[in-house]
Order: sequence, then structure tokens, then C-alpha cells
Amino acid sequence: MTRDWLKKPQSMLERKASTPEDAVSWLEGVFDQYAPKMAYSQATATSREDRFACALGALKGGTDLSWGFPLLGSKYLAVAIVVSN
Repeated sequence: MTRDWLKKPQSMLERKASTPEDAVSWLEGVFDQYAPKMAYSQATATSREDRFACALGALKGGTDLSWGFPLLGSKYLAVAIVVSN
């Protein structure tokens, strides 16, 4: 399913990361931007350290990431990082 992102127009891509660390840094920024709009448990259910260490491990292992969080006001945040092999 995550690979479907590769079929989307280039205009939907926010950025290309050169390393897994760079991708996680971007992911942290997006998460921090939207965390105040998430339900309290959504943003804190997993420790920050564990959340992003797991993401980094997955990306280093070649696994795509797809995260989604309900936001206040009937909105939804969907974020994907696709690993190109």
C-alpha cells in the first residue's frame, strides 16, 4: 500500500531524504508540528525516543513507514516514507 505513494504526482511529495536519519529528522518535524492537534493519547502513547528509534530502525532495514493520526476537528494526518531500493 505504501508503494502506491510512488504513483502519486510529484507535487504531492514534500521532500526526498538522502539518509534514514534525514528522513526521521523530517518525520520528527512533522510530528512536532501536528502533535498539539492530536488527541493527548495519540501524541504520548509511545515515548518520543521509542517512536523515532523504531522508525529509524525500520528505515535502515528497508521498511517503508506509513503513520496516521486522527486530529482534532475531524481531520486526519497521514505521513509516509517510502524506501527506494
